[in-house]
Amino acid sequence: MKSVEIQQAESIPSSACKRLDSWKEIASYLRRSIRCVQRWEKDEGLPILRHQHARGATVYAYGEKLDEWWRGTTSDI
Repeated sequence: MKSVEIQQAESIPSSACKRLDSWKEIASYLRRSIRCVQRWEKDEGLPILRHQHARGATVYAYGEKLDEWWRGTTSDI
């Protein structure tokens, strides 16, 4: 049982405490406008996740994944 708990814990991103639960939090983390990060998701592949509900979805992202994406896009410049 202990090994199952460890495997599940390892599958959760280490930045779980840096989960950003709205467009506003994501934009603030990246120091950009909400519209800008929405555009980046659509056009540039910003790693935004969605939790589906009966009507609509809740957006969220992990700080670590956003940091990886940012490093990947800025290294091309």
